[in-house]
Amino acid sequence: MLAAFDLGQRRRPEGAALPSTWAQTPQVTRDHGQIIWQDIDAPAYAEAINAELAVARAAGAEDLEWKLYSHDEPAGLAQALEAAGFERQPTETILVRATDLGPASPVPGLEVVKIHTLEQAEHCFSLALQTFGNNWDKTPEDLLRRALEKEPFWLATFEGKPVAMGRLTQTEGSGFAGLYGGASHPDYRRRGYYRPVVHARVQAAAEMGCQWVFSEALPTSEPILRALGFETLCQVTGYLYRFKD
Repeated sequence: MLAAFDLGQRRRPEGAALPSTWAQTPQVTRDHGQIIWQDIDAPAYAEAINAELAVARAAGAEDLEWKLYSHDEPAGLAQALEAAGFERQPTETILVRATDLGPASPVPGLEVVKIHTLEQAEHCFSLALQTFGNNWDKTPEDLLRRALEKEPFWLATFEGKPVAMGRLTQTEGSGFAGLYGGASHPDYRRRGYYRPVVHARVQAAAEMGCQWVFSEALPTSEPILRALGFETLCQVTGYLYRFKD
């Protein structure tokens, strides 16, 4: 499973077609500018880190995140990243399950829809702000554009009030689909409103032909996903470098 995950989500063989958002060098894989895979010898850590910072800076990035996975983290690389000014982010557990989950049981008063209007996008944007705070730097228009292109969003409303949301992402050429952006309104948590959003996305992933779904879960969502049959695949820790003006 780890090998299949790495092949689908982190590194393609030499000569294979790459997802449109990826760039591969002999040392790293970049996805949207993030480092998601590396093959670097310890003596070259500082040189490789500086080289990747230079690439990100030249691209006009505001920050650079380097993700280290528990099953292949090279000894000493985390320390080298911190020495270079990267800040360690919370460790997340990658949970995975097959896409045979099926539809959710109906919840009275709850409706889950795939968004397609600006009003729905505004509701999702508001939920994201309440959950992620200032780290959510998109606009409702950006969110809707993503939703109508390659990253569909689902919105749950209870008696017409927005209560939960989440998006689905598929990497080109991968048998995995990722559950991202899960958020619940603080006043409506622990009522079973988020589970149907998970079900809707897993069902959509199955319809897209994906065999597996995964989530980089924080402690808040991990119990919900485990109750739905998700199991631990590995852990991932991000290291974030913020470029100063």
